[in-house]
Amino acid sequence: MLQPDGARHVSVFNSRPDFIEALRAALEADGFTCSCAHLADIQSGVLDLLAFIETHRPELIVYDLPRPYEAHWNVLRLLKDTRSLSGAVWVLTTTDKAALEAAVGADGVVEIIFGEPYGVADVVTAVRERFPRETAAAR
Repeated sequence: MLQPDGARHVSVFNSRPDFIEALRAALEADGFTCSCAHLADIQSGVLDLLAFIETHRPELIVYDLPRPYEAHWNVLRLLKDTRSLSGAVWVLTTTDKAALEAAVGADGVVEIIFGEPYGVADVVTAVRERFPRETAAAR
């Protein structure tokens, strides 16, 4: 899903508007382009997710797993199985890794970042590390 202009595009799906804005600013300062959406809009159907993905074509998605973990884990599994997202890399965030693992087992998780809601630097580092290699080589 390499962007035609060589940009490294990340989508951020989170439930906290303040964290979304802080992460967007940090990722853009690090050379990424970003599109952002609130988890509630995705889960309720307010946001047309297929149109969002087609418009923004993210190569990596930062997805937050808040409580209730089981419900958010199930939505994540459905999103990952969506054909239009099959090529995306995922960085998963949560503020309580132990509780998430106890609730859903967290098997198959690409990356979980543990820390307070403003662990923006840790998330940017994870994005850098997880970004698709072929895209990073094309820069």
